[in-house]
Amino acid sequence: MKKRPLTVNVALIFVIINALIWLILGMIITLHIHPSLPDQPVIRWRLAFLSFAAAAILVGLFFLLRRQITVAWFLSLGFFVLSVLLTFFDQFGLSDLVVLVIKVIPITLLIKDRAWFLRK
Repeated sequence: MKKRPLTVNVALIFVIINALIWLILGMIITLHIHPSLPDQPVIRWRLAFLSFAAAAILVGLFFLLRRQITVAWFLSLGFFVLSVLLTFFDQFGLSDLVVLVIKVIPITLLIKDRAWFLRK
């Protein structure tokens, strides 16, 4: 098997970084540290669940991408594009900009290295 290109490794690292961001967000929501969330537990727990689910999905996609499973490339690209689009539907601040950049980098690298991810 050929050695993975450096940009593929960087893309995989950014997938894990995004999973960590979602995990940390879920923990912040669960611990009720997020300052702008309402006090309604139903909303808080749903958002926490979705954050943890996004983290779990990204970890799963990380392992599938490493094994060059074709469908994982499409699902990863779709996940990140949808995530970037949803970022714009909220109040946009400096932290959103940082997270947006961290989401756009794997999109760029996944597209750049699509030949590696999609070969059998």
